[in-house]
Amino acid sequence: MTKQTNYEPFAMIIHRGLAERSAKGALDRHPEHNTPCYVVRMCEELTCAIRDAGNQGVTLAEIVRLERTCTGTDYLHKLALRCYRLAHRAAA
Repeated sequence: MTKQTNYEPFAMIIHRGLAERSAKGALDRHPEHNTPCYVVRMCEELTCAIRDAGNQGVTLAEIVRLERTCTGTDYLHKLALRCYRLAHRAAA
């Protein structure tokens, strides 16, 4: 079980996405986004969650670009925080 954050459901989506890295084909490059397929699937889920939170204008391409900016040991926290902010920016 992972530590619960204030950035749900984004942190849980990311955690699940990272857990899928070892699945067959997960590390294959996505033809459109040139990033591993597991990342694109995770970003698709994040896009849906951001839209559900009120930011209907967000695109998958934006979330894939956002994901690329998150690196380091706090990757999960950074990505969840940035998705949370993006989701709630439209609602503010």
